[in-house]
Amino acid sequence: MTAALKTIPGEKGLPVIGHTMRFIRNCNNLFDEMHEKYGPIYYNHYLATKAVHIMSPEGNEFVLLDRDKNFSSRKAWNRSLKHLFPNGLMLRDGDEHRHHRRLMGAPFKASALERYVDDMNPDIASTVAGWGLQKDFRFYVAIKKLTLNLAASTFIGQSLSRESERVNRAFVDMVEASMVLVRYPMLGNRYQRGLEGRAYLVDYFGSRIAAKKDSDDTDMFAEICRAEGDDGSSFSNQDIIDHIIFLMMAAHDTTTSSLSSVCYALAKNPEWQDRIRSDIEALGSSTLDYSQMAEFETAELVFKEALRMYPPLPTIPRLAIKACEFNGFQIDKGDQVFVSPYFTHRLPAIWTEPNKFDPQRFSKERAEDRIHKHAWIPFGGGAHKCLGLRFADFQVKLVLFHLLKNYQISVKPGYEMPYQPAPIGKPIDLLPLTLTPIIKT
Repeated sequence: MTAALKTIPGEKGLPVIGHTMRFIRNCNNLFDEMHEKYGPIYYNHYLATKAVHIMSPEGNEFVLLDRDKNFSSRKAWNRSLKHLFPNGLMLRDGDEHRHHRRLMGAPFKASALERYVDDMNPDIASTVAGWGLQKDFRFYVAIKKLTLNLAASTFIGQSLSRESERVNRAFVDMVEASMVLVRYPMLGNRYQRGLEGRAYLVDYFGSRIAAKKDSDDTDMFAEICRAEGDDGSSFSNQDIIDHIIFLMMAAHDTTTSSLSSVCYALAKNPEWQDRIRSDIEALGSSTLDYSQMAEFETAELVFKEALRMYPPLPTIPRLAIKACEFNGFQIDKGDQVFVSPYFTHRLPAIWTEPNKFDPQRFSKERAEDRIHKHAWIPFGGGAHKCLGLRFADFQVKLVLFHLLKNYQISVKPGYEMPYQPAPIGKPIDLLPLTLTPIIKT
């Protein structure tokens, strides 16, 4: 006889809005508090919608690998992104998702990544060289501008120049609109600005598709425009627009978040700057080439540890498309189900002194991230694991190479970064850093 399934503990919070405002203010604090009260699986409500949180590496595996096809990524993300970033790769399921992911493979193959590295090196070097001249330097602002320009040159094969501010504004408005409570456009509110940003980018990219299809360009936009499956299938123009908008948002917003966290951690732990500089000296070159990426090991350890402490996405949603159970608890059809990179990245059972910045935990000798395959999930997992994770890794390494080769980075004594974890992690004060030029002897 099968034992009766347990009811998930939790609370609804305030009438109608539930815990929505607390999630927006600081979802990480809310996760910690609810876990303390109810344990590793609990529910609460966001805007009258039940949300089940599974806070463990085993829960991450159950939800993200989804062996029994219990969950939909599309239906979960559509609740906030349907009209802003519709039909991006993350917003597709099943056979459709697999088909689109295969077609999008070409821009992320080794030969393409090598070209991107070659193209990004001089742009990053020249931009970083100018940072030391700025007064009241805010790293988040500077790196966001750089990552957007890199995304433009890598993804669409051109400098945005005059359009950069408008394109950047469109992406900012769309991301901000994804978190609003009132999803009705009116009187220039944030949701309307988000939809207007979307309309601008649809026109911007749509007007360039025909030329890209006929070109010999090797940027991601061109590759996606010309992508063909073994059966001769290709993307529609609308598919192309949806994918390039989503890719550019993911590439520059999440990398901006990651690099801000990396540089904050390095400023607070300058001994790790010295270790990276030792690697730079050992490489003995003025640029970081594709073939040298694997040798730039310390930077990779630092990047992984910053993603552990400050994952760009603090939570990953799915929607239960059928009733199922986890560890004896009933999950109902229609429940929103969340796993949390932030929470599982700080579990004492996995991570030694989890609140301490310690990149060495990712070394081959310690390998704490391998205690459980789904303990470290900044790039998600399963079929929807981030397609651009190697691109992100290379871009972060390139920025660190040129930045630390030229500057010592620091923050004022006692400074602690005020952090907003959702929708995409960012420093609230835009991260004031001091860049001190390194005198080369």
